[in-house]
Amino acid sequence: MTAAGGEQLAFDLAFRPAMGREDFMVGASNQAAVALLDAYPAWSPQAAVIVGPHGSGKTHLGEVWRARSDAVRVEAATLGEAGVAAIIQAGNGLIEDIPAHGRVPDETSLFHVLNAALQGRVFLLLTSRVPPASWPVATPDIVTRLRLVPVCRIEPPDDGLFAAVILKLLADRQLTIAANAVRYAVPRIERSFAAAARFVDMVERIALERRRPATLGVVREVVKALGDSDLT
Repeated sequence: MTAAGGEQLAFDLAFRPAMGREDFMVGASNQAAVALLDAYPAWSPQAAVIVGPHGSGKTHLGEVWRARSDAVRVEAATLGEAGVAAIIQAGNGLIEDIPAHGRVPDETSLFHVLNAALQGRVFLLLTSRVPPASWPVATPDIVTRLRLVPVCRIEPPDDGLFAAVILKLLADRQLTIAANAVRYAVPRIERSFAAAARFVDMVERIALERRRPATLGVVREVVKALGDSDLT
């Protein structure tokens, strides 16, 4: 990747299509989750959970798998008999954001869909911000079944991946940035993909308003506005 002025910023990253048009970047923080999805359909059992904080890329990975497997996507908050029936009919299901709003979906429905996956009748991918052991599940049989399901955690991105995400988001908007500005920003903003997007939004707005590249001065302003100036 190249920053303004032609300086090369080298990162050992892979790229893959996601959501039809975007690139999904693979680094040490998410490579285990990516490897899990790459192993489909050789899953045993035929269920998995991807855990990661908000903005870590769970939705991206879930959509990559859904498109590849023709899975039915169901929000955890709306899972019910109809959702279970749709998943079983399709043979693959993606249930996102468990526990939704601090609670698990309809436990009877969750029990039935987990059973279907563990019995080899469907493939099931679940996403969550917290591991299943922390889900407020009241049904002992669900707890027992969840212990059989592999859990893959997405960690916060490392420096290389985080910098590459920022550069890609800027490149998508045809904005250039000084290499020293990227190095300045990386350790000073929240380490998540959502925070990277907020950072780039602000950089773009200021750069367009002032009709200038994203210089170190602009980035310093953005970092301060994001509330991380105590790290400078």
